[in-house]
Amino acid sequence: MINRITVSEKRGLFPEYSSLGTVGERNATTLLFLLPASLRGYSKKIVCVTSQGGFDYEVSNDTFDLPSEVLTDSTLKLQLVLKDGNKVIWKSIPYTFTLNPTLDDSGENPITKAKTEQKEADRAELGETLSDLTGQDLKEADWDELIDIANELPLKTDRDVLDLTNYTALTNAFEHATTAPSLLTGGYKLDKEEPDVPESAEILIKLPYLNTKNVTNFGWQTPISDSIEECSFDISSSPDANARYNFGMFQKGRACLRKLGLTGVEHINSLSNMFINSPVLNEIALYVNGEFIVPTEVYRATFYSDAFNGCRKLKYIVGNPLDMSVTSDYGGMFKYCQSLQYVRFKPKTINGDLDLSDCSGIIKGKYEASSDDPGTLISVLNGVRDYSAGMNKITIKFHTFVKDYLTSWRCERDPETGLYVSANQGMTLATVLTSEKGVIIA
Repeated sequence: MINRITVSEKRGLFPEYSSLGTVGERNATTLLFLLPASLRGYSKKIVCVTSQGGFDYEVSNDTFDLPSEVLTDSTLKLQLVLKDGNKVIWKSIPYTFTLNPTLDDSGENPITKAKTEQKEADRAELGETLSDLTGQDLKEADWDELIDIANELPLKTDRDVLDLTNYTALTNAFEHATTAPSLLTGGYKLDKEEPDVPESAEILIKLPYLNTKNVTNFGWQTPISDSIEECSFDISSSPDANARYNFGMFQKGRACLRKLGLTGVEHINSLSNMFINSPVLNEIALYVNGEFIVPTEVYRATFYSDAFNGCRKLKYIVGNPLDMSVTSDYGGMFKYCQSLQYVRFKPKTINGDLDLSDCSGIIKGKYEASSDDPGTLISVLNGVRDYSAGMNKITIKFHTFVKDYLTSWRCERDPETGLYVSANQGMTLATVLTSEKGVIIA
């Protein structure tokens, strides 16, 4: 056997085979060293180390036949040394090769036998796992069949992302989800053994982020099970026009869905009614460009009317700030959102009347802050378009409790950004809204 070893200037040895075959005199292995141009022209020596000690050999013509005296152990440590006369020019990092035991009395290589037995054990284990995932009896299936079925399953990456990019539809994908990893069942239809038995709160599922960038239809045919409390999708391939009507999966009747993330929302031209009456939805994350982990840009939609209407437990709208510049139709956007604490708007894009009168908690901040936080009110202030004489004023309705904060919290303009920031002195938020932004506080 010829084992070609690529030599790196950075002292690395990269053999074609990490195993040198079997221990003993019958082993006939030739090493062929492939050196870069910068390391050629020097005399070569290899140093072999075994349990018997170290052995030095000269190498000519870049090849070396390994002698039996260094093939006596299960491992062989080898180092290549380049010399110019008596001066050492370069040394590789030692590389450890492995050797297999010789044949036993039965004439069968024990390593080959062990590998065969392990392969059969692995096949049986994979068969049982796939049987559990798909509901099929695959315990006796051969490797080819198991591999074909496994290739049909989605991939979960180290970023906690499930790859569903091969699918354009997820019909009934989550209708009867029970316990993880039931998402991996065949055809993505997640059936319960007893579909008439209500799910218990003890089996709620937090799905990984689902990379569904090629799915074109999210709707009533893809309902989210009452067993799911957290999920995230890529909706970038959903149709532009009236896309909100394809999102029935996020709406009424989702008894346990508390946290929802959507990426690619820049492709949606309307958020009207998209989340209306979601009973326990606690957090919505909206991102663009599929950047679920690190959002980078804002997005905008043409319609916002009733977008979050009826989301009585919604506390946090995170991700990219809401770009309100394309429309002034915000009717009912935050109706009955009495739990809302955190939302951000793109600066200078609010150009129509906005009703926040049900949002008594927007002075609380993000994730149960220990003290009151002016962040959301500052974002509303900065979100209002610039005002000049002759322009129509806009009306923003605030909860009575929040109005007290508008007249007590103060802010000042950041000279670099031109935006207002919270401060201990300066004008009150109410003063800036009415005198600088042309807002009627109602």
